[in-house]
Amino acid sequence: MTRFDFQVTWADLDSNAHLKNSRYQDYAAQARFLFLAGAGFTPQAFAEARIGPVVFEDRIEYRKELRLLQPFSVSVQVGALSEDGSKFTMLSEVSNAKGELCARLTTSGAWFSLDTRRVSVPPPALKSAMEAAERSEDFRWL
Repeated sequence: MTRFDFQVTWADLDSNAHLKNSRYQDYAAQARFLFLAGAGFTPQAFAEARIGPVVFEDRIEYRKELRLLQPFSVSVQVGALSEDGSKFTMLSEVSNAKGELCARLTTSGAWFSLDTRRVSVPPPALKSAMEAAERSEDFRWL
């Protein structure tokens, strides 16, 4: 499984002294972009293609808290894809250093043309990266 390592920072904390809810989404998004860059679709490629992601829905299940300076990892998997590659669901699991599940995020979205301001088919390299990504056990075609 593709995983990226992080550490809880001071700025990540809420008033309960644990990782605040919005930061789970931030780290999941960072892991998705790190995955795509590693697959060859870098920020420069997004800029050149005049395309970006648009999120339709984020769902988060919280399991365990993360506290200041704790290391954690975020996995990336593809849970669903449309045949033309324009729409997707990506799954991320946030785990602590012991490997315990802290949160599971499901993000449904699409690729969005910055020129037409509409959902669009991604460039071949981006479509290939998404198709080659590790798939969840319950992967489905949209």
